[in-house]
Amino acid sequence: MTPRFSTRRRMTISMTSIALQLAGIAMLLMAATHAASAADKSKPRACTFSDAQFDVANDVHALDAYRDAIAELLKEKKFKDLDCLADAARTSKARFSGGQWKLRNIYIALQTPRPGHPTEVDWKQHMKLIENWKDSNPDSVTAPIALAEAYTQYGWAARGTGYSDDVSNSGWKLLGDRAAKAKKILEEAAVTGVRDPNWYLTMQLVAQAQGWPKAQAQGWPKAQAADLFEKAVRFEPAYQYYYRTYATYLQPKWSGAEGDAAKLAEESANRVGGEAGDALYFQIAEVIVCACADPEFGHFSWPRAQKGFAAMEKIYGPSMLSVNAFALMATKSTEWSVADDAFKRIGDQFDQKTWTSEQWFKQMRDLSAQMGPQHKQFEVNRREAEENRRTNEAYQKEFERKLVSFEQNCVKEADANESPSDVFLKLGKDGDLLDLTADHPPGHFGACVSRALYVTHANHQIPFPVPPRDNYWVHIKLDPTSLAASTR
Repeated sequence: MTPRFSTRRRMTISMTSIALQLAGIAMLLMAATHAASAADKSKPRACTFSDAQFDVANDVHALDAYRDAIAELLKEKKFKDLDCLADAARTSKARFSGGQWKLRNIYIALQTPRPGHPTEVDWKQHMKLIENWKDSNPDSVTAPIALAEAYTQYGWAARGTGYSDDVSNSGWKLLGDRAAKAKKILEEAAVTGVRDPNWYLTMQLVAQAQGWPKAQAQGWPKAQAADLFEKAVRFEPAYQYYYRTYATYLQPKWSGAEGDAAKLAEESANRVGGEAGDALYFQIAEVIVCACADPEFGHFSWPRAQKGFAAMEKIYGPSMLSVNAFALMATKSTEWSVADDAFKRIGDQFDQKTWTSEQWFKQMRDLSAQMGPQHKQFEVNRREAEENRRTNEAYQKEFERKLVSFEQNCVKEADANESPSDVFLKLGKDGDLLDLTADHPPGHFGACVSRALYVTHANHQIPFPVPPRDNYWVHIKLDPTSLAASTR
């Protein structure tokens, strides 16, 4: 007979074994739960805010509406939503149609109180909200950068938009203090290992506010603004805002010389290369062109800008804001047929910031509608004349010999530094003049030759040899300098 003591002992051991097994199962369950939780944290959290409603391709106001919606999240203290949106945009490098980064537009939405013209009370409330966001989430990548950028804009609000001579001492001091505060916030964020392309962009804005030199200067160890730009581009070469901000800084009204911005655009586009480089060229030109008398866009290459616009739309899709900017570039370049096509695309999607006033927009639209068809026809005639020159060299030479007599009578009319002018003539089947056009108004010499040719038309004279066919287009270059040299 087995002792009762032994039975109790075996029962005790058995219960202990069961307890250990249960504890092991519990630990396994806890580990599995922890692993699942860690896996969930590693996945990007789906944000509750959707940007699907903002149709940048067809609505010129879509980006402003998006920024207003982001600003509303700040006002409602939805800090987790802001972090979610910015984290997702930063990770995905998502863009709107037309190439605008969603991340950059989040920061733009937060840089000033929106909408309207903020008062000092608005500014203080705005800054307090971002500071609360930063304090409530010390791990936020976005909040300190947004706060620093807001401080730079708060500084410019104190300075005002007038010329430097008109700025008060207090305005300069507030700009300096707030830019210094922004710089300190960015430097503290850098120590924590923050990696965000907009960190460099915001530091560029600080550089502009503090007047960092673009070249090495006395008291500065290196060309700080240029060095910052190069570091930014190495961090994220595709963030077009680095190039745009630096191009703005290189304008004569800031710290550069005439043509510096265009030179930067050319060098940067060539460095990137291909269609992406061409698109970048347009994106830089887009921030320089203005509906004003500023001559800086005149240093940009119109053919490269036009090519860049096409590349930008091919890569990123259309944007009504960019179509407005492209139309403005075309009017600045007197490319009326291109401008007319762009205005037709714009329709009623007029952008106030691009054109400054609706009146100027309408004037340029109507002028393009008037000049565009003429310019298109001129291009058709020019191509035909060039083809005729290539395929009928003998006739071209005979025609130019006859033209010399008209030119010789006009040499004395030429200005000392008159540039050559391209003129296109349409001849009838007998060699009579039917039409005469030029891509640009000719100088005194060209105008004199044109008047003489029109006299032959008015008098029904036949000044030229019989062309290969009726309605035959001929291209001539009226150059008083080369003519004078050939007749010495």
